[in-house]
Amino acid sequence: MAIKKIIAVGLLIPLLFSCRKKPNIPPKWGYEYLNTNSYYWYSPSFDSLPVGSIITLEASVPKTFLDENTNVTVTNSCSFINGPLGVSMIYPNYQVSIDSFELTPEIGKVIKDTINLSAGQLKGVRTIEWNGNYLDSFKMKIRIRSLAKGIYALGLGQQGYRDKDGALFKYFLKPGNADQHLHYWADVFGSITGQETFYCVKFY
Repeated sequence: MAIKKIIAVGLLIPLLFSCRKKPNIPPKWGYEYLNTNSYYWYSPSFDSLPVGSIITLEASVPKTFLDENTNVTVTNSCSFINGPLGVSMIYPNYQVSIDSFELTPEIGKVIKDTINLSAGQLKGVRTIEWNGNYLDSFKMKIRIRSLAKGIYALGLGQQGYRDKDGALFKYFLKPGNADQHLHYWADVFGSITGQETFYCVKFY
């Protein structure tokens, strides 16, 4: 009887392993769709303002666009996209400085992303969640009030999200302002490359 039980258990174990559910991989996992033809704007576009002043960051990106990797038109079905807004003080000291500002969302959300970002990253970054309730685009509008003197560089990193099929939609935005006030950066660091995707402003 004991031998029969051992044989039965021996046959059952492989059966259990064979019945394990295979990982449910979305059909488009690994696909990435790229948009680098969108812009963000700051207003007012002055290069210097008194402490306590408010500047507004505003942008819109399309849900349907020509993917730059494949040259195929794709549509982002996500209900929102998100990504980092980074702030660094460049003078009088170079340091990450998101806490030198008060961020108030008018369209979308501002998230202190304590799950995905470390304590060090949270000194320089907040996650922006774009509103996807518009028919053809994702939109965001953030009021940024200065709390401390200094010269700062502000910029949006990669914005995006995965759709229900697992495809990653990636947006890399450039400043739309005609003048990014990069003379501040050049004054501190000696030069600019012309490829900088941030915006500089002084609060005095």
